[in-house]
Amino acid sequence: MADEVVSAPKTAPADSGILRAGRSENQWALIWRQFRKRRLAVASGCVILVLVTVSIFAPMIANDRPIYYLGYNQFAYSSAFRTLNVVMIKSTAGKDSQWSGTEGQVIVGRQIELMSQALSAAALERLRAFESRLAVALDTDMPGRQSAVSELRREFRSEFSVGNVEFVSRSHWPVLAALDWSDALFMMFAILLLTCPIWNYGLRKVLPGRKWQNTGAVGLLGVLVAVPVLGAVIWGLSVPSRIDRAQYKQGRLIDDDRLDSRTHVAYQAVLWPVVPYGLDEDNLSIQELPPVWPPFWPMDSETAAKEAENLGDWDRPHWLGTDSIGRDTLCRMIWGGRVSLSVGIVAVSIYVTIGIVIGSIAGYFRGIIDLLVSRVIEIVICFPSFFLILTIVAFAGPSIFNIMLVIGVTGWTGVARLVRAEFLRLGEQEFVLAGRALGYSSFRIIFRHVLPNALAPVLVSATFGVAGAILTESGLSFLGFGITVPKPSWGGILASGRDAIIRAPWLIYFPGLAIFVTITAYNLVGEALRDAADPRLRGSR
Repeated sequence: MADEVVSAPKTAPADSGILRAGRSENQWALIWRQFRKRRLAVASGCVILVLVTVSIFAPMIANDRPIYYLGYNQFAYSSAFRTLNVVMIKSTAGKDSQWSGTEGQVIVGRQIELMSQALSAAALERLRAFESRLAVALDTDMPGRQSAVSELRREFRSEFSVGNVEFVSRSHWPVLAALDWSDALFMMFAILLLTCPIWNYGLRKVLPGRKWQNTGAVGLLGVLVAVPVLGAVIWGLSVPSRIDRAQYKQGRLIDDDRLDSRTHVAYQAVLWPVVPYGLDEDNLSIQELPPVWPPFWPMDSETAAKEAENLGDWDRPHWLGTDSIGRDTLCRMIWGGRVSLSVGIVAVSIYVTIGIVIGSIAGYFRGIIDLLVSRVIEIVICFPSFFLILTIVAFAGPSIFNIMLVIGVTGWTGVARLVRAEFLRLGEQEFVLAGRALGYSSFRIIFRHVLPNALAPVLVSATFGVAGAILTESGLSFLGFGITVPKPSWGGILASGRDAIIRAPWLIYFPGLAIFVTITAYNLVGEALRDAADPRLRGSR
């Protein structure tokens, strides 16, 4: 019996998967694996992803401009023609005219570019030759410049007026031309994030094995940050911003019998957004129109006839109805989500950054620094945050920037306390002591060794914070201290429906439902992350 050896069981215990995974996975991989087990939280994350994606691509989804059309824009040509004619008139005012010289040539080049988009090859060649002669005539050092410009102006009016040129169809992208650098930045970031599994697989093939383990995370972060920033810079430099006042809905198909010389835009083919209505496109003849959902708001025959009468060739039904001045509610909900969600994300990013820096300093250095920081945190916590935000916004003025800044500046205390507690817990761990023994700087130990292991509770707090920031912005907008007209937000739409709650209850229901769903989704994700980050709860589900 003494020599008898008890063999180890061949089957591992039920929780050995966690232990085995713990030897091969880091803390974040464990949190992600546990998070995926909570189906409701995963569904909530998908809802948040859909809401954010729709908000980022709002110009492509809800717009009164077509995404693409094959044709010509006579309105843009006429506007550029009039502008160029005014430039030539102003340039003859005197030698010191601001329209002469380099500035005038830049304006002329831009108008010529707009006009060339609708002309045939022969007319375009004549226009380019005219541009060259006009650039020489606008030179302030040229003798007889005024008479030369006047002669060119008479030639321009007789040869390039709307009735004397031949228009040809070309491809146009009005929505893309109206985007600025920030739109391009977030759209490219969203596209990269949604296609991450595809190019992530390519990076794994390029960097196999251990090299991927060392540089994979850095490569992913670099692609997600560097590519959108570079693309936004290129977009801002290559696509000049301008106001497009063309009435695209007044356009007609080229083979239409109604097409005549007064047509603003002519189409051979056109692709409209899903919601072909503008943010401030009002129509008083269909104000407070019920949603096109017969089970909820039955539309009587008179109302249905009114909407059918006001629908143009390119319009579609108002799926969520209209407001008191005839603006499409669905369009304003999509653009309002862009404001509300951006306020939550940007404001939380501000106060998370502040809280991480202050909490790291207090928890790492301790002593008198920790004492001073702790007293400051306790003083700031004493003030009611919502009323503090309300007071500051009342003095600073209602704007999206002020709201994001105020929420970010006043909400950092919770994150600072979390980070401080994590640093106090991790400060005496072996890897921190080893870093100090090797002579690493305090900056390297804080931000490269301790902070990555202390971010799990910060991520949970940030998730709850986004929901709180959205609710705060909605409350401020509802009270009239939030986003100003004409920019919509869910709280602003909710406030606009307050006076019409009997006549148009959908103006209360839809923004209220959007706020409720968004906040609930963020809270569910935050609870799941909190449970996944707690080692005591990893085996509970």
